[in-house]
Amino acid sequence: MSDKMFTQSLADTSLQLPAAFKPLAEQIYVQRLTTAPGVEICAMELRHPRPRGTLVFSNGRVESFVKYLELFAELHAKGYSLYALDHRGQGLSSRLTANPHQGHVARFDDYIEDFKIFMDKLVLPRVEGPLLLSGHSMGGCIGSLYLERHGGQFLAAAFSAPMYGIRLPMSKVFIRWLAHKLDSSDKGQPNYILGGGDYEATPFAKNDLTHCRERYDDYRALYQANPQLQLGSPTNRWLLEALDACDASVLAARESKIPLLILQADEDSIVDNEAQKRAVGGRCQLVNIANAKHELFMENDVPRAQTLDAMLAFFEPHLSQAVA
Repeated sequence: MSDKMFTQSLADTSLQLPAAFKPLAEQIYVQRLTTAPGVEICAMELRHPRPRGTLVFSNGRVESFVKYLELFAELHAKGYSLYALDHRGQGLSSRLTANPHQGHVARFDDYIEDFKIFMDKLVLPRVEGPLLLSGHSMGGCIGSLYLERHGGQFLAAAFSAPMYGIRLPMSKVFIRWLAHKLDSSDKGQPNYILGGGDYEATPFAKNDLTHCRERYDDYRALYQANPQLQLGSPTNRWLLEALDACDASVLAARESKIPLLILQADEDSIVDNEAQKRAVGGRCQLVNIANAKHELFMENDVPRAQTLDAMLAFFEPHLSQAVA
């Protein structure tokens, strides 16, 4: 049982979850937390009775922690307690625009400040064992910038396909100029990037996320059954903020005060692998995963297992050192 901080199990929410994950959902507890006027983030806890460590997970753009139930089940079986949040403007957290499909943020720092409140209010008072950080894509960018300011809280971090740069169709200078010119958020009406729109389920044959048909279909089925999870394209303001955050996160990772592992998807067409390579140095290292698109934790079994094994092997000495 969870105490009064987390009182509702994921199984008791209105979410329609796959039957296979309902026993796990009964062990996951959710909590809503106000981080700013009109902004609530939704967080989750999955406690282990005898944890080897506690892992905090920061998800990517358009995502919810509900997408990662398969991963969380595996990590829980390995002896981890887990905490995760849905970033503002997506998942089960507050949406920020009149159109709930717009992926928007006024300042990228809002994500980091939300993460700080989440850590201070929900995680740190309840943490058991060594504290580790993981995340995917935008969550890796947020995590890296958080570590730059509050790195002493964690022993180590490992990020899947971190968003240290975005694959763009034209030069970053031009894209930044165009987004700035088109951005209408200062008028109170954030607008999509050029060509952007509401959520659409891309057919598997045209997807840039994974080679795994089964996991891709499960992901789309989850979002079809739970429309409140759906998110469309980013706004121009999000893009402007994200471009600056990417540049800052490369430096933050390269100068990380704790060991940091980049898990790079060799066939990534979403984020910039060259930016990830520029982040390597000091305590930051990189492992390239072959035959993998952007979603390493949704990939076919072989590259997915390589990703998970690399992350757990990276964390292992830090767990052992903490116990010693």
